[in-house]
Amino acid sequence: MLIKRIFHFKILFPLITFILSHQASAYNTTHFEEIFSTTVVLTDSETISLGIGNFDPDKLLKPHEQSFSQSDSIKLRNELTVYSIPYTWRLSDDKPKEKDKTNKEKSDYFYLDELTASLSYLKQENTNDLLSNSAIEDENKDEVFSAYLAYSRHRQLTENWNLRLRVGSYLMHHKNNYKYNSDESAQYRPELDGIFLNLSANAFIIEPNMKLSYSQKKDWGKWELNNDLNVFTGVTFNGAKSSQDAKPRGWRLNNGFKFHFNVNQSKFHAESIYVKIQRSDIGGDMVNSLGTDHFYEFGVGLLLDTRKFTKLADNIGIGINIHKGSALSGGSIVFYFNEL
Repeated sequence: MLIKRIFHFKILFPLITFILSHQASAYNTTHFEEIFSTTVVLTDSETISLGIGNFDPDKLLKPHEQSFSQSDSIKLRNELTVYSIPYTWRLSDDKPKEKDKTNKEKSDYFYLDELTASLSYLKQENTNDLLSNSAIEDENKDEVFSAYLAYSRHRQLTENWNLRLRVGSYLMHHKNNYKYNSDESAQYRPELDGIFLNLSANAFIIEPNMKLSYSQKKDWGKWELNNDLNVFTGVTFNGAKSSQDAKPRGWRLNNGFKFHFNVNQSKFHAESIYVKIQRSDIGGDMVNSLGTDHFYEFGVGLLLDTRKFTKLADNIGIGINIHKGSALSGGSIVFYFNEL
C-alpha cells in the first residue's frame, strides 16, 4: 500500500521506460490493488498495532551494539500515521432460559448481534531524489480515508467456546500528492501524473470474517485463545483512469493468546497486566508491500476496567507492542481499547 509506494520509488528510476510502455496498464492495476489491500491490514488493529514512539527492540536487547542510525523498518514506521475511531452497538441478545447447578439463571448469552462502524485515516509522507540527481528532494504524500461498517453475530458454543461470524465492508478514498522540486524530476510529470502520482482513486471492499475463541477464567485472571480468519475482495470505481479494473483481494489468519493478570481488584479500581502473543499469516495483494507472508506480534501493558465509569469502553490501557517479521518490524507505545 503506502509502504509499497516507497518500494516503488526505490526501483522507479530503472522502470521509467517500462512505465511509459504499453505494459504499464497491467502494472497500474497491481499498484492500486496493493494500495487498498495493504490499507485493510494496516487499519486493522487486531492484525497490526502501530503506535507512537517507534523504536528498534533489538537495540534495547543489545545495548553494546548501540547505533544511532535507524533501520529501514523504523524509518518506515515513522513515516506512517494511522488513526482509527471504532464504535460497536449491541443490537440484541438472547439468553438461555435453563438454570445452572446452583439453580440460578445463566448470564452467558446464547447469541449476540452487534453493529460495528469505524472511520480510519492513514498517511505516509516521505522525500526522495530517485527521479533526479539533484540535492533538492521531491516530496510525496499518500493518504487513504476509510469508512467501515460490519454486522456480527456471536454464538456461545459451550461454556468456554465462542464463535463470531461477521460481514463487513470498506469504502476507501486514496489520494496522492507529489511535488517535483527539481527540473530533472519535473520532466517526468506528463508521464507520471494521473497514472501513479497526483491522483485519487476509490475502492469498495467486502470482507467476511469467522473468529473462534476459547476463554477460561482463573484465580489470577483469565486467558483467551483466538483463531481469526478474514477474507476480502473488492473493486475500484471512479477516480483515476489508471486505477480502473483493479480488484484488491487478500486474506489473513490471526492465531494468538491473550492473558489478563489481575493486579488490583478493589472497589474503585480494577487494574490488570495484559499480555498478547500472536502470529498472523497473510495472502493476496498486500504480501509484496509487507515483504512477507507471515509475522508476529508481542504486546504487554496495563489495563484499567472502565465499566464502572462509562459504557463506551470495557477497558482502556497503555503498553508496548513489538512487531517482527515484516517490513514494519519494530516496537512502539500503544493505547489499548476493549482488549479483553
